[in-house]
Amino acid sequence: MSTTAPDDKQGSSQRDPFLAFVTDDMSEAVVREIAESLLLPDDLVRRGSMEQARVFLERMHSPRLLIVDIDGSADPIEEVVKLADVCELGTRFIALGSDNDVTLFRDLLSMGAADYLVKPIDRDVLLRSINSLQDAATSISTMGRTGKVISFIGARGGAGTTTLVSNCGRAISQSAKRKVAMVDLDLHFGNLGLSMGANVHEGLADALQQSDRIDSLFLERVMSPCGDRLFVIGGEENMSRSTNTSDPLAVDALMSELRSIFHFVLIDIPRSLSDLAYRAVQLSSVVVISSDLSLAGMRDAVRLLKFVRENNPGAQIIMIVNRIGENPKAEIPIAEFEKGLGRKVDYRINFEPNALLNAANLGRPLIESGGPAARVIEQLAERLAGPGPKTQQPAPLMKSLLARFRK
Repeated sequence: MSTTAPDDKQGSSQRDPFLAFVTDDMSEAVVREIAESLLLPDDLVRRGSMEQARVFLERMHSPRLLIVDIDGSADPIEEVVKLADVCELGTRFIALGSDNDVTLFRDLLSMGAADYLVKPIDRDVLLRSINSLQDAATSISTMGRTGKVISFIGARGGAGTTTLVSNCGRAISQSAKRKVAMVDLDLHFGNLGLSMGANVHEGLADALQQSDRIDSLFLERVMSPCGDRLFVIGGEENMSRSTNTSDPLAVDALMSELRSIFHFVLIDIPRSLSDLAYRAVQLSSVVVISSDLSLAGMRDAVRLLKFVRENNPGAQIIMIVNRIGENPKAEIPIAEFEKGLGRKVDYRINFEPNALLNAANLGRPLIESGGPAARVIEQLAERLAGPGPKTQQPAPLMKSLLARFRK
């Protein structure tokens, strides 16, 4: 198994700091002059269109900074989407073109381009654009965004948290075609690997007690593949092994390593909030809370909402009511539940026992059932990751397709 760049790409795993594809002599001369001033090899500046850049990057490792010329493209937005799909995480993007169109400029920036420069290119302007992507402590070789961390936690046991993690992970990896790591922090009794039909490996508990053990080789050893772009880690540690002690830096080290490799890291948070779980929530950009419609569920959902707001005020919170209809006589009306929360519920998922039972017995994701619950989960996954790269949407709705180009 490899969790690094695709093995079928040629060349060294060392990514070039810079690569440019330009379509005219003047632009090529300017970019070559800048490359020379940065002491970069001549072969990092090439004549070619966006399509030629895409074909080249399908078989080669993508650079940290990519400059492409959109001239000659009938649909530059679509071409950029295709180009993004072959680039690895961390690539930044500057576009060159002859069209002095404010709408095009805004569309490219909203989709994650670092800049759009109108030709003829001025050397100093392009150099300033490149320099603006850096700060005093950063060089071209370290530019680029990292993966997105999303935590899932249930207000009650049986609220379907693990089902949400496994199915969102599957949907993001298949529909959005992004690399996804799923982490089960219930180290002894986690069901995430089981729900994916994966053979999980021991070792996460030991590593979380010593953060210096966590590196790419460690991930190679403990992660289990669940598909071409989907991996799971943790959840079935030896019962005789204590997990009560942990290195305070362990979760940071684990998330840093995973975010450098995967576009999305989905964490299944146990309800018994350990120090590891607390830190994972703090590192998340999105926290998904699921609950049933019970009185206890409402109480604990309120407590979790408060906990997230206090410990990670910048996180986006998504509230889900799950298993609706499982026990209708004991359920609180949804309006009363929302009133108790002090906010609206984002998604409602009905209880579908037959679909859940079949998925559990076969070790297959619920989203393959095609039922109402599966459609809601697919909507949640699309909200988390954005539509897949082949989905035709207006430019403002396609931002997440190029999220890999953002800082």
